[in-house]
Amino acid sequence: MPDNGPALRDVHVPHVSWWPLAPGWWVLAALLVAALVVGVWSWRRRARHRRYIESVLVELHTARARHASDGDNAAFAGTVHQLLRRVARSRDPRSVTLAAGAWRDALASMAPKRDVSRLAVLDQVMYRPDAALDIDAVATDVDQWVRDALSPRAGHGRRRAHVVS
Repeated sequence: MPDNGPALRDVHVPHVSWWPLAPGWWVLAALLVAALVVGVWSWRRRARHRRYIESVLVELHTARARHASDGDNAAFAGTVHQLLRRVARSRDPRSVTLAAGAWRDALASMAPKRDVSRLAVLDQVMYRPDAALDIDAVATDVDQWVRDALSPRAGHGRRRAHVVS
């Protein structure tokens, strides 16, 4: 090779530090933090709602245990009916005044996928101590109805008008 050409040096890549980060990384970090905050908030909200539903159902479990010891169908029906009324009032304040068919319609509208036939007759059974009542079936129906009526998908924002029959 001839020595009369220009003297070339090796190419050196400049040192690029990882800090400070480029703006795109800051945006990505902010999005990740926001997603984490929303996820934690959502998880805590669902956990709080589950605890609320379980605290509502404690009264059902207590009534069931009390019925197992004393066998009083009327007392069980009265306690469960009061529980249903309180839950229904939290969904629709006008439901407190409903009776008979309107009460049944209100129960059905708050948990449309559930059969509410056993729940609708509790207001009659609680005044008849000799009435036959399938406690296990009623307790299961009440548990499922409360969970459905209080579920976040139940549309708490929509209030339905019930006509008293």
